[in-house]
Amino acid sequence: MKTLDKYVAREMMVPFVAGFSIVLVLLIGTIIYNNIDFIVAKMKYWPDLLYWIVLQLPYWVMIALPSGALFGCSLAISRLARDSEITMMRMAGIRVTRIFLPVFAVGCLISLTAYLFQEKVTVWAQDQSAKVQRRLFFAAGPPPIQSQVFFRVDNYCFYVNAVERAGETVKLHDLLIYELPYDHPYASLTTAKTATEKDLVWTLWNGVTYHIGDDGDPQLAVRFDKFKMDIRHAMGEFIEGQQKVPGAMTITELRRQVDQMSKMGWGQQARSYNVELNFKLALPLCSLVLLFCVAPLSLKSGKSGSFMGMLIGIMVLFFYWNVFVFSRKLAETGALNPFLAGWSEVIIFTVIGVFLMWKVE
Repeated sequence: MKTLDKYVAREMMVPFVAGFSIVLVLLIGTIIYNNIDFIVAKMKYWPDLLYWIVLQLPYWVMIALPSGALFGCSLAISRLARDSEITMMRMAGIRVTRIFLPVFAVGCLISLTAYLFQEKVTVWAQDQSAKVQRRLFFAAGPPPIQSQVFFRVDNYCFYVNAVERAGETVKLHDLLIYELPYDHPYASLTTAKTATEKDLVWTLWNGVTYHIGDDGDPQLAVRFDKFKMDIRHAMGEFIEGQQKVPGAMTITELRRQVDQMSKMGWGQQARSYNVELNFKLALPLCSLVLLFCVAPLSLKSGKSGSFMGMLIGIMVLFFYWNVFVFSRKLAETGALNPFLAGWSEVIIFTVIGVFLMWKVE
């Protein structure tokens, strides 16, 4: 039986590496595409920029590992079924579950590796990535301001209707700045017809500043022709802040943070940490539970050729990826419980996999 285990496990290695590598390359393209404005704005700081991109990779490695596992399984089982090797094993009295045992053992090994990689490498990379990104944002040069998109710096929220860039100077049209309450009872709302930005110093033209009361009505309005706002100090505090983002925390740190915030009655503020906690607990297991579905499906369609193995891998990957993305978005918006969202892909694929294994046996 040891010979059988080694043989089946060895069949998975090449398609696993190939599938994992292909998906990871595609995800690297996603990193660049989703941050193209930021990358172009800070191109002259290319060493930090390149380092920042490299620091994004560990997170996407975690996403790509289940993809490699399912392609390794689907192509290996399809090949064994196509060449009637599984038929010969079954004629020798070996049960299907026993044939799949080395496949699931490889899945367990991948899941364990993913958990350790996530706790030791991914959290460190996410923490360093946040620091590098803040340093890049604070660097001289046009910031990655986008039109018709809200963005936040410290206790300032900005909205710009249109952006014009001219070298190191950025001209903004129809600007809205909402300053959140910090150490005073009122929030402030500033609007300006136009503004220019250079080295994080904003010069606002033709605007009005409102101080908003608890009832939501303006308490004081000040009109100005020209007003300068220097957010370098706020950005400095933002860069030096020691509070980790949820993605840069280990599972233990996330549990502690959720417990502390819940005891303080900050249940709503703890949601992002709770969502991250459940996804970090469940994500390493995805490499294993996906194999419960892929193995029996590949056995059933193996006679149709290796193309069917590839097609099955793509279909299961598509389904898995959509469950992962939609459940996370629903959890972040409060439409789905963080526990159910984080464990949704594990629960769904485990139930489907157990049913398929029962049918194929």
